[in-house]
Amino acid sequence: MGHQVIKQPDGLYAVFSTGTDQWILWDFTREQLIGHYAQRAAEDARESKARELDEVDAAQGTAPPFGWTFAEANAQSKHSGGEVLDGPVDERLLAEMTEDDDDD
Repeated sequence: MGHQVIKQPDGLYAVFSTGTDQWILWDFTREQLIGHYAQRAAEDARESKARELDEVDAAQGTAPPFGWTFAEANAQSKHSGGEVLDGPVDERLLAEMTEDDDDD
């Protein structure tokens, strides 16, 4: 669904939905419209991050479908010269990465 911002004859802004072929917002100042879309973006980001955290929590210590376990990420960070957080490091993975470096 697309939204098209259109300037009204009185200088205010309106938004037309190409999905419904109707006005969905009108009589907004520039600042109000920016604020409206900024608030929507923030809400979308919160919802997206909450869904991601739900997936991480549901994984219960295993790697979520989109990432690494804590120990794997700690090994990658250590291998890359980054911070190592308190907790386990996947030493097997770290050794594999070191071997791969030696092969290059």
